[in-house]
This record gives sequence, structure tokens and C-alpha cells, in this order.
Amino acid sequence: MEQLQLELPTFMQEPIQIGEEISITGKWVPKTKGGIFRKSPDSGDMIKEWEDIHKDAREHDGMLSTEINHAIGQDAVLVHHIFKNERALGEYFSKVAGEHVEALHKVAQPDYHLLRAMNISDETRNALQAKGVNGTFGEYLFGFVKNDYKQPDPSKAVQVTAKWTCKPGESIEELKHWWLKVGTDAYSEEEGMIRFEAYKVIGEDALIIHETFDSSDELKFHLTKGMAARYKNDIDQIAAPENYFFRGPVSWTIRTYSKFMGLPATYSSRGSHWMQEQGTMSEGLTNQKIDINMENQEVMVVYSWTAKEGKSEELKSIYAEVTDQMKSNEPGALRVQCYFDESTSRLIVQDVFQDAGAVGFHLGTTAAGHFGNLMAIANPGEFLFCGDVPEEMKAAATGMGLQATFAPAVFSFKRN
Repeated sequence: MEQLQLELPTFMQEPIQIGEEISITGKWVPKTKGGIFRKSPDSGDMIKEWEDIHKDAREHDGMLSTEINHAIGQDAVLVHHIFKNERALGEYFSKVAGEHVEALHKVAQPDYHLLRAMNISDETRNALQAKGVNGTFGEYLFGFVKNDYKQPDPSKAVQVTAKWTCKPGESIEELKHWWLKVGTDAYSEEEGMIRFEAYKVIGEDALIIHETFDSSDELKFHLTKGMAARYKNDIDQIAAPENYFFRGPVSWTIRTYSKFMGLPATYSSRGSHWMQEQGTMSEGLTNQKIDINMENQEVMVVYSWTAKEGKSEELKSIYAEVTDQMKSNEPGALRVQCYFDESTSRLIVQDVFQDAGAVGFHLGTTAAGHFGNLMAIANPGEFLFCGDVPEEMKAAATGMGLQATFAPAVFSFKRN
């Protein structure tokens, strides 16, 4: 092995400026399991409980950011909170979480949590473990943040949080070495990696790695041509990944490739979310507005379902629920309009999304949750995707068995 690199490069010598903030990312699953396109009976109740918790969490003193994200391709939710400090974290679990714990645990159970901060006291760790929080606690080692802590565009950015554990007999110092190599080289060679942080897991020979990418394309470069590809064999020889949590619009291509890499991954697009107005040091400040012409990125989807005999009312009922969920949980869904032809039992739907990422989020969450029930009572017609749709999303749509047509904009006008 090459000589261990343990001296920090200049741009990592000053610790990142997250202060006392604590981030926690956790995965929850329903007590009864579902499938890729079939949610379990407990799934809807689990989501409802987490949406209720989300509403109360927003009002909690010391809560800086909260997200309830629907996992893609799994019957699960990925929850992410950022707290002002340890006191705010402890009071949240005593008050907000405590008020919902009984109802939540009737329908769901925690899978795993990753907690990270500059420092985490024994008192906080013991208190959370006493409340049944199954997870890993990590304290800051090294990292960098680019762009003066400016928050990336949340509709495009991808947050990756992972745990890597040394194999028996291997050295944590060597694992630190290889991840320091990843961060050092990525700083100059991967413009789209805008944040990199390594945390030492308390009481284990393991690290928590957190990375932020400007977009799914930048993450794809990292995995296929960047530092993940460069140092994959070195890291795999001495450690194994235990959890990989992806938050953001991860493309179908990346989800497929990461399976090839053997990552124990959970993917989620942003669901119900709230962040204090100025942002956070842990995920970026919002004092610089992001200039995006959203109108040019809009995607309209027009499609139909024809109810099987005697199933018209059930079809309309399902789509009433779909519409409510899109309104509540999909900020990227701008407009939904449904029409029904009684003579043919045909439901025609027009959805307008702010961009292709919002379409992908819809397909992986609300659409996936109802797809199996719809197929049981109705026959799908052609799906017309009007706007710029990336190749991986086309593959996702066709992979769901949809008869799809994709047409980018050609010309138009709009009256004021």
C-alpha cells in the first residue's frame, strides 16, 4: 500500500462551519412489507404519521430543516432533520416525537439512522439510544464546502450520506487515508461535488461520509469516472458499505449502476420539506437567490385510464386520492386536471410539472404507490410527455410498462 496520507490539504485545514448543528437521516419502513409498485397496508398510515410529525416539527424551537421523503422502489420513507444544537435534538425526541411515537410504532419501525455533528455528547447518545433510536453517531474529521456555503438548487442537488465499516483486522487509519484521497482529489477534479465531509463513528472502526452534488449528472460522473471509481478497489479491500442514503433526483441510470457497485442504497426524491428562511450551515445558506427560468423547464404529461367494467367510481376515487397527495407532497407538481367520459369510462389526466426532476419524483412516489391498484381496475392508454425529458426518465417510464411518447417543445405563444 502507498504511504498513508493523513496530513490535511490547505483547503481542509479549517473545519467546516456547521457550529453546533446536528443532522440526522433515518429510514423507516412499514411493519408489513410492500413491493416495488405495491405499497403495504401500513404504508399509507406510516406516511400520514410522518406528515403529521413533519407539521409539528416545523414549529419546534431549534428545528432548522425537516424533510419527509418517499423512497423510490421501496416501501419506505427517508426522514432528514437538522437541529440547532443538542438541546433542540433532545427536546424534539421528548416532545414532538414523543407525542407521535405510539401511533407511529403501531404501523412502522425504524430501519437505521445516521447522525453527524462536530461533537456529540455521551448524554445525547445515551438519551437517543434509550428511546430506541437505532443508528450511528459520527463526529467531524475533515472536509470542505465550496461556493461560500451557498445552498445548491434543491430541485437538482443530490445529498449522499453513507456509512463505511472496516472489515475485520483492517485499520481505521487506512480507511481515513483513502477517503481523504477521495476528498482531496475531488476538490480540484470534480467541480460538481460542492460538499465533502468525513465523520468518525463513535465506538466503531467506521466512517460516515456525506457528499453534496450539484446535480444527478455530477453524481454520475463521480461514480463512473470520478473519485468513487478511482478509489473503489482500494476502499473495498478494507471496508464495506452498510447504508447509503440518497436524497434528491437521482437518475434511473445511477440507481442501476450503484446496484452494480454493490451499494446498499435507499433513493428518495424530496417530499414534504421545510427549512428556516436563511438556510443552514449543514446544507447551505439561501442568501443568494438561484436564477432559474422554470417556465422553459416545465413538462406536461397527458394520459388516460379506461376503467374495467363496474370500476368507474373506484378509478375516480383513486385519482381523487392521487390528486390530493400530489397537492400535499409534490411541490414540483404545478397543476393537475382530471376529466371523465362516462360513455367510455375513460379518465383523462393532465399533469404539469415544474421540470423533469419533478416528473421523476412523481413516478417514484405517488405514481408508484397507486400503480398496482390502477392496473387491477383499469387499462392505461398512451402517455404523452410534452417537454424536455432525459433519457433515463424515458427508460423509467417504459420500464413501468407505459405506452409513452416523448415530445420536446417546438414553438408556442403565451398571452399575458
